[in-house]
Amino acid sequence: MGKSFSHNNYFRFAFALAVVVSLFLYSSPKVNGQSDQEKQAQEDARLGAENEERSDLNQASYFYNKAANTYWALNDLDNAKELFGKALQMAQKIGNHNAIYILNTNLGLINTEISNFDKAIEHFVEAGKSAQQLGRKSDYAASLINQANANYESEKYSNAISLLGKAEEVAQELNDSKLLRNTYSIYTKVYDKMGSREESAKYFDLFAAITRKIQQEEIQQKEEEAKKIVSQATTRVKEVEAEKQATERELVERDIELEQKQKMLEETEQVTREQLMQIDLLNKERELQQAIITHQNQMRNIYLGVIVLILIFSAYIMYSYNEKKKANHLLHLKNTEISRQNVEIQEQAQQLRELNHLKDKLFSIISHDLRSPLGSLITLLNLTQEGYFTEAGFREVIDELSKNVGYTTELLENLLKWAQSQMQGLKVEPSTFNLHKVAEEKFKLYQEQAQNKGITLKNQIDPQITAYADNAMIELVFRNLIANAIKFCDRESVVTASASITNGKVMVSVSDTGQGISSENLHKLFGREIFSTRGTSNEKGTGLGLLLCKDFITLNGGEIWAKSVEGIGSEFFFTLPEEIYQQ
Repeated sequence: MGKSFSHNNYFRFAFALAVVVSLFLYSSPKVNGQSDQEKQAQEDARLGAENEERSDLNQASYFYNKAANTYWALNDLDNAKELFGKALQMAQKIGNHNAIYILNTNLGLINTEISNFDKAIEHFVEAGKSAQQLGRKSDYAASLINQANANYESEKYSNAISLLGKAEEVAQELNDSKLLRNTYSIYTKVYDKMGSREESAKYFDLFAAITRKIQQEEIQQKEEEAKKIVSQATTRVKEVEAEKQATERELVERDIELEQKQKMLEETEQVTREQLMQIDLLNKERELQQAIITHQNQMRNIYLGVIVLILIFSAYIMYSYNEKKKANHLLHLKNTEISRQNVEIQEQAQQLRELNHLKDKLFSIISHDLRSPLGSLITLLNLTQEGYFTEAGFREVIDELSKNVGYTTELLENLLKWAQSQMQGLKVEPSTFNLHKVAEEKFKLYQEQAQNKGITLKNQIDPQITAYADNAMIELVFRNLIANAIKFCDRESVVTASASITNGKVMVSVSDTGQGISSENLHKLFGREIFSTRGTSNEKGTGLGLLLCKDFITLNGGEIWAKSVEGIGSEFFFTLPEEIYQQ
């Protein structure tokens, strides 16, 4: 029986994140006695302070929290506690109750770890208040359990029992077996320390009963899966039986037909011997029919054999299942705690693999698409500063700098949005909005860029058409599609936005009369492969825009696709709900 707070969902997430960070940090080489992890933590702390000075409290809280998690993974609890405290101050100023809950929980856990139980209780109490404001009863119950455990550790047994009583009420209201199990676990320890063996034994029995219930639910799920397999096998047996009956009916019909032909042959022989040739032919036909019947008999025997095999296999499955059920029952009674720990380890390992895969993607994008334009910007700025350009050359440099800054800004925004969506940090907040207005705003944003290339922008969306989706996400989709259209258009081209309503859905189109897309690249669009091509004026591409468009449209319950003919132009379509779309 571990401490109750180890089962808190948010603590699991924080612990898994800390493990991931520690794996990355411990795998880095040390330079001059200082690890890459420590350097990264110092850099994140510096960025937090820098954003705090700029009054960007949200970013400041993010970097302080990131640095604190790194120090926590390195077991530097003093720095971790200090930076978690700063992150908490930022979150309190901007009223981010979810962050306040998580940060107070982390501070409570660290103070518990260093035996500063009074301070730990203060943080757990604040976490509980945040959970109540958020309306998350499960998290509120978890904070009560954490408070009870800290009181238990500081030998304040009466306070612990009072808090456990409240946690038990919430857990029973939610019918949350795991919260009840954790509550009864601490009850057992508290009453044991108080010397109340009878109460301790009672709550231990409740703890064991709930644990068995959780195991029985898992066993029941496996039984249902096995029954499903047996049901499928039974269905197949019935299908084979139906085929068998059809074959038998066909055989009866063939027998009747053969009897009729035999009768005709006998009558023909009595009438005239001149028809012997015809009788011969009929005899050959009969032989052919007999061969068919023989073949059908063989097929019937095969079907019967298959049925027997299926029945034997089904019986074997049932026998094996019953034997396995008995063995599993004995194993569960002896290894309950080991099984639970194995499940948690597997879940953490899966989270580590997914986070590592995401890290590889992000590092690859940053190293290839971000370093190059930033290097170009630095080079151009250095040359300008050293006076290598005339006034005309300086204007050209300014134009080039503007393009590079625009590209880098677009890349960063797409990269941050994509990374946030991949790490499940985006929440869809749908509302009803006017599509014509959104398209008009995006056209105004790119009007100067279009005029510089001699491109006409047309907004043909009916001002009455609305959609129900996340406005910010759809604005980013419009921006990426319009920017792509301008990028691949020549002078005197036209970029058009239009929309129509079909079967309760809004279909939006962004078309252009540009150079079009090759069939090879058209098949790559909206896949998981990241690639980009140069525009008609040698513009760079981020490689993330269309991936982000697909993710955002999918999150809002729509679809996205494209059509293109080289030399004629391209048209991108996406659909959105017209009415309220339930996630």
